[in-house]
Amino acid sequence: MERSLELVRSPKLSPVGPKWYRYYAGFDPGFVADICDALGIEEGGSVLDPWMGSGTTLGVAATRGVEVAGIDLNPAMVVVAKGRLLAADTLSSLEPLGAEILSTAGPAEYPGIDPLRHWLDAESTLWTRGLAQQIRRVLTTGDAWPCDVDDLSSLASFYFVALFEAVTHALRSYGSRNPTWIKRATAYKGAVELSRSQLHSAFTASVKRLAVYLRSARNITPETHDAAVLSTGDSRMMPFDESTFEAIVTSPPYLTRLDYVVGHAPELALLGFDGSDIRTLRDRMIGTPTRKDDDVAGESLGAIAEGLLERVRDHDSYAARSYYEPNFRQYFAGMAKSFDEIERVGKPGASVLLVVQDSRFKDIHIDLAAALTSMGEQRGWTPGSRKDFVNVRSMAQLNKNAHPLARSTKPIESAISFSLPRATGGSA
Repeated sequence: MERSLELVRSPKLSPVGPKWYRYYAGFDPGFVADICDALGIEEGGSVLDPWMGSGTTLGVAATRGVEVAGIDLNPAMVVVAKGRLLAADTLSSLEPLGAEILSTAGPAEYPGIDPLRHWLDAESTLWTRGLAQQIRRVLTTGDAWPCDVDDLSSLASFYFVALFEAVTHALRSYGSRNPTWIKRATAYKGAVELSRSQLHSAFTASVKRLAVYLRSARNITPETHDAAVLSTGDSRMMPFDESTFEAIVTSPPYLTRLDYVVGHAPELALLGFDGSDIRTLRDRMIGTPTRKDDDVAGESLGAIAEGLLERVRDHDSYAARSYYEPNFRQYFAGMAKSFDEIERVGKPGASVLLVVQDSRFKDIHIDLAAALTSMGEQRGWTPGSRKDFVNVRSMAQLNKNAHPLARSTKPIESAISFSLPRATGGSA
């Protein structure tokens, strides 16, 4: 990469100021704007985010007239990301249409035990399911559960985001110190009472807040909106053609065993997902704590990752060899497959910007930025700059059982950049 990353702003969301939606790993929009400037991402360009989360990268790039595409395995995050990509000519109708949806919404039943019963009482569940159903009836053609989020327009997604916010705010009593986890009631007997009037008032307030947020940002043109492609998808097997994107800007999963699926279980329940659906999603995530028995032999992980895995395997702590080393190996194998896909869909010489975080396994420091840089170099990617930032938020600091070194050390967020090979023909 020719450009140096002269970045001073932290990747993470500022503790003050408006936010689109709650997301533990969310970017600060200003950081994304700085990245676009540093990489020369301008109107007419194309950007991919293969782990798009709440869609900050795509939202900021779209306001610049950049053609954007993104995927995420978590259907709830696909909806959240879609909802912020509304075109400027839609924004004035958001509150009137929200009021129309409310005026025609009634109670509705889910086929079987509604997954919302993990948190809401029976009557609250009927009204909440009814509002979710009405959003779909007004703005989509499907009504089966779970919802096919790839069929949702950005407008329908906007109202689902408002409903997500209204309901999750009411479920604060089920929260925990871990921001990526939420508790559930046993036997589908949730205790939270959310009356029709409370639900409608909270939904109205969320529609207004989210509309103000979008109007305060630079407008997205109808042409940019229409060209955007956001869908559920796996970074290890992307639904894009070869040599499509000029830049890939993203934050892949960290090697910290976070469980974003469980943390967004209420949103997934509103979309009709539960039980085996959610377990399947958890198993498919890169870095999932639900270790699988995948065949990961033969992946090119790079010297640093292999050395790290050897140190973890030989550690004398409990389950280092039986659980942690295989779990970490699955993570790096997933990242290796994702790197191969990034190279396939990126144009020759495309810019790649990754934001990652270091961590610890007991007394072993996991420099994820160094490991992924080595993985890229092994494939012939040209490394560019690395910029480190201290992250004041740490999962280890929330976990009283974490290793003392992990609890006493603030994690480092690193922005690392590459250029893809200019010659075609696959990975080195």
